[in-house]
Amino acid sequence: MGEEPLFELYGIVLGNGRIVISNEKMLKFSSRELFVIRKIISLFNDLNIKREKDIISSERGIHEIIFTSVSEDFDIEEIFERVSNAKINQKKAFLRGVYLGCGIISTPPSYHLEFRFEKDAERDFVSHILSQFKIKHSTKPGRIFIKGRENIKDFLYAVKAFHIYTELEEDAVEKSVLNEANRLANFEYANLKRQTDSASKEIKAIKSLIEKGKFESLDPDLKEVAILRLEYPFLSLRELSEKTKGRFSKQEIYYRLRKIESYGE
Repeated sequence: MGEEPLFELYGIVLGNGRIVISNEKMLKFSSRELFVIRKIISLFNDLNIKREKDIISSERGIHEIIFTSVSEDFDIEEIFERVSNAKINQKKAFLRGVYLGCGIISTPPSYHLEFRFEKDAERDFVSHILSQFKIKHSTKPGRIFIKGRENIKDFLYAVKAFHIYTELEEDAVEKSVLNEANRLANFEYANLKRQTDSASKEIKAIKSLIEKGKFESLDPDLKEVAILRLEYPFLSLRELSEKTKGRFSKQEIYYRLRKIESYGE
């Protein structure tokens, strides 16, 4: 895997990441869109970023993921330096991550793309990178604005959103762009909801077995899969299989979780 995913994650961290320090250092992300949280988790997994555990929660339409004891520091000054010295495609990936992290796009008749930042230093740095790609924009405290269809097209081209860029070549195409984005988002959401509902049932069954004192009587392979599900409640079956380093396939994980669920019931 190239370094583009790492720079995309840098952009998300800058636009959305929050350091939380209590008894341990934690990194928190939040979004109204569940697929953004899923994207962040996938990047952490694909980049093999070590952490102690993932804590996901949802309240009042806001989804949140907290990574505890993350092995990477994600120091903002270091991110600034690495992105400044990065290759063109890596900078594009960074801007793509910034958009995922804190970007908001409006609907017609006003074409309006906005980024929101907690610190003006972060705003100024992103503005500097946008200027390198000659993307016209304006700034206010904590904000970057890209206004007008042509300027938004320039940004979409820079971050390699070629499909939407092509459609924006046509007049009054915003409706079809939004419909396509909503269709993809709904499809992703439906998949994630099915996965989340299934994982919730599995965890409920495992906890039921533990409460009834029947967990220790499970076969060793069932116990191993159950512990894995408790440790990684929101990973997909494929990602759980990868955690076993080839011991169990995706289908074998599925079979064992269904068996555990039947025992819990």
